Formats: sequence, structure tokens, C-alpha cells
Amino acid sequence: MSDSSPLLDQELYFAHLQASSLGLPLRLFPSLDSTNQYLLEQADRGAPEGMLAVAEEQTAGRGRNRRLWHSPPGKNLYFSLLLWPKVPPVCLPQLAMLTALALRQAILRQAPSVPLQLKWPNDLWLGERKLSGILCECPPEPRGNTRGIVLGVGLNVNAQKEDFPPELRETATSLLWHQGRPFSRERLLAEFCNALEPLYRQWCSADSLAPFLPQWRENDLLARRPFAVERPRGRVEGILLGYTDQGLMLMKTPQGVELISAGDVHVRPLPHD
Repeated sequence: MSDSSPLLDQELYFAHLQASSLGLPLRLFPSLDSTNQYLLEQADRGAPEGMLAVAEEQTAGRGRNRRLWHSPPGKNLYFSLLLWPKVPPVCLPQLAMLTALALRQAILRQAPSVPLQLKWPNDLWLGERKLSGILCECPPEPRGNTRGIVLGVGLNVNAQKEDFPPELRETATSLLWHQGRPFSRERLLAEFCNALEPLYRQWCSADSLAPFLPQWRENDLLARRPFAVERPRGRVEGILLGYTDQGLMLMKTPQGVELISAGDVHVRPLPHD
């Protein structure tokens, strides 16, 4: 990492942090292979719920399906949060959607007019381009009867167009690139924890995404447009019907209604009037 790259200001982060149990303790690194991997290892050593790991750059950051996540130093947010929810393990994948909702709220608290959209199961899009990705991973060992989970987030904050490799410049974006002004990474990080904490508590009580689905539907990138889902057993195309309370997708295809639990979603361009 370059010595000229700005480090996150911990005092500013704590000044904005209102959450009482998430975002503490904070572990900040100039460089790390992967914040998810770090917290997975810490979970096996007894790390508490709420521990937050942040890296100024990741040398082996990854997204879904082991894809590398482009992580230029000092520009964006790369962080992971450890949770120990007392819910059935089958519910844990729902946290990807909950994390996306919290991240959207955090950004809107700093820029209320940003037209953010949610892309199932765990992405934020801005202006038809990907703004962030979320990767949830579980430590191999439970703590008693409780299964842990690490929420990993990559959010493009202050990267400029030239900071992205050429192959991503037509599909990715950042808050600065879209809005034309820099954003406080410290405040965004704190506001994410502030937004997630009440959602997380409500979700733990409900064991379901039902209370959160109306907000998702209002900001759904996939609504009213064709898309495709790549799965190990093949590609399926269709339109969105909705989601179950467990976060599974209901998709209308030429072959009938499909229930989608996982897959890579590819969005087609919106039709022109």
C-alpha cells in the first residue's frame, strides 16, 4: 500500500457510531489478504459478535463463487462483520439480503437522493452498474448450538473511473464517480452498523425476511424486466414473480414457475419506449 493513501480515521468512525453491539471491537489493517478470512479465523478463536475488520486494501479479496474483488487502496470500503445469531442455520443465507438493505440505508443517510437499487441476492446497483457486493461465509465450527456468520462487504466509494481495470469500467461504478463528489468512508462504515443493528435484532426475532420484503420490492433492480440466472444445472430465463419469506426467488419462465435458491443473475438492458 502506498504511504500516500489515506487511512481511515478511527476517531471519526467512532464519532458516527451509534450501534451498541455491532462494529465493536474494530480491527483496522493497512493491507490484508481478505477481511472475511481474517474474521473466519478469529471466530474459531472465540471472537465476539460485532467484531468488525476493515482493510485499506485486500490482496486476495473475493466475491461470490471465489471471484476476485478489485480492491485499490485508500479509495473504497472493504470490511467484514462477525455475527452469532441464535437462529436455525437454515436461516443464515437470509442475512445477505438484510446486509444489502442496511448498506443501502447507510448510503442514503449521507446522500438521500442516490438512486440505489437492490439486486438479488446481495448486490447494490447504481445507474445500471454494480456499486457493491456482499459475501457471507460461515466459520467451520459452531459455538455450542450457535452457528456464526461473517458478512463481507466491498463498497466502491471514492474510486474514480481510472481506478478500475478496463474490463470493469462499463459494468462497475462508485459513489464518487456517479455523484461527482467524495464521500466519508468513516461515516458510511459507522452508518452501516447503525442501520444493520435494528434490522438484525428484528430479523433474529422473526426468523424470516417477511418484515423486510416490502422495502426490497420497492427498490428491486429485477422488477419488471427480463433476466437470466446461471445455475450449476443450467441457465434459466424469465421474469420476477417475487420472493419467499426465506429469501428464495420465484421466477416465471417459459417452462413454468421456478424456485431459485442461488445462482448468478444476469440483467438484460431495459427496453426502450
